[in-house]
Amino acid sequence: MASIVLADDDEDLRSVYAPFLRAAGHTVREASGGSDALELVRKHRPRLLILDVWMPGFNGFEVLEALRHDPASSGLKVLMLSNIGDADTRLECFEMGATEYLVKGLALVDLRARVEKLLKDSTEMVEGREVEPMPPL
Repeated sequence: MASIVLADDDEDLRSVYAPFLRAAGHTVREASGGSDALELVRKHRPRLLILDVWMPGFNGFEVLEALRHDPASSGLKVLMLSNIGDADTRLECFEMGATEYLVKGLALVDLRARVEKLLKDSTEMVEGREVEPMPPL
C-alpha cells in the first residue's frame, strides 16, 4: 500500500490510528513532535503525512511551512489533524498548503476513507503505470 508518517504528540491517538492504518496495509512511521516528523518525511519520503496542528517544539504550521519550501516534498499530501475546528485555523492550514483538515475524534472508518482518497489522489500516471510522486532515495 503506502508509506505514511503520523505526527502527533498524543500517544493515545497514535496508539489507535497507527495500528488501524497498518491493518489497512500501510507502512506507518510515528513521530511525537514536529522535528521528528520532518526527519521521518525527509528520510522515508512518504506519500502522506498526518500532522497534528498543535505540538510542542515545531508545531504543525511550522512543519507544513518547512515542507512547502522544500521542493523534494512538493508531491506530499498533508492531512492536518486538530482538536480545533474553527474556520480560521482550517483556512490557515489550507493557505499554507495542507491537502485536508480533520477534527480529531472522527470515526476510524471516516479517517480511513479520507486517507484512501488522499492516497488515490496522490498517485500519478506515467507512461500508463502508477508511480509515487516522491520516489524513495
